[in-house]
Amino acid sequence: MFWIPGRDVNRGSAFMLLDIQNLHLEFKTFDGVAKVLAGVNLQLERGDVLALVGETGCGKSMTALSIARLIPPRSGQITQGRIFFDGEDNLQKNSSKLRRFRARRLGMIFQDPTTNLNPLFTIREQLVDAVLYQCYDADEVPGIWKGILPSARQIRRDAHIRAIELMKLVGIPDGDLRIEEYPHQFSGGMQQRVLIAMALAGTPDLLIADEPTTALDVTIQAQILRLIIDLVNRLQLTVLLITHNLGIVARTCEKAAVMYAGRVIEQAPVRELFKSPRHPYTRGLIQAVPTRHTLRGSLEGIPGLIPNLNNPPLGCRFHPRCSEAMDICRQDVPVSASVDSDHTTSCHLY
Repeated sequence: MFWIPGRDVNRGSAFMLLDIQNLHLEFKTFDGVAKVLAGVNLQLERGDVLALVGETGCGKSMTALSIARLIPPRSGQITQGRIFFDGEDNLQKNSSKLRRFRARRLGMIFQDPTTNLNPLFTIREQLVDAVLYQCYDADEVPGIWKGILPSARQIRRDAHIRAIELMKLVGIPDGDLRIEEYPHQFSGGMQQRVLIAMALAGTPDLLIADEPTTALDVTIQAQILRLIIDLVNRLQLTVLLITHNLGIVARTCEKAAVMYAGRVIEQAPVRELFKSPRHPYTRGLIQAVPTRHTLRGSLEGIPGLIPNLNNPPLGCRFHPRCSEAMDICRQDVPVSASVDSDHTTSCHLY
């Protein structure tokens, strides 16, 4: 197996890996400042498989990009909060430590594989590059490719072997042959498998999967989900799965956090959340999912639209769409309250 310098692959699991505290993120727009994240609190322990769910535009992907510190600094700014990863605040890390963190401790799978694979390079070149960057400092990799560093040829050979192992790990048949092909020679599902392989190149502490099946057809979606479940069990991964599909959550995750308009409004084990949702928004999401017992024409959605984040409503941001809203909901931001074991919600009803 390809050796990763300075890494212990036999890591413990009985402590907090990710702790996001009161995270605020703003973006400059032509219409003013959009308050995209407004006090996000989220915890993830080692070994957790947690889903971050909510409507499109609620801040799920922005939360993931904030963890990796990939928010474009010219347009977006984290104005408040802390992001502790394994006890260290990511917001206090310099650029060198951030590069090392992204390369060696974090794996990310993005939505559309066609926009995340370079069409000019073979799968081998891109996978080997991922292995090298996740195992060596960024300023060493060019020297390895050019043969300047000692043992560069052996390092490239070992990285090539690791790349073929990754192809097999994610279920790409004839990986030792297909690794020399270009992205356009792969189907959408196979391209997504390559992205998963790249994300796992350095055995990351945390794998973030941002809508990993959105760009795929239904049958391929099922295959990718089965692959992710299999990898979680085999590699004992810690996963943050971002999705708006509650069916995926039910099949793949142990815990779930629900976001609305830049805030986490409920968090619980998946079974508990589906059985006894407490926040009106969560109840609305679950009721909007059709089942085999749903009668034609009886499905109900959540009335209204996500608020304008340039001018969000005061108090609870869901109150304009909530049938149970009270006067206090229009004035005060609800704080997170424990309603059951491992079940919290931010709602004035509790």
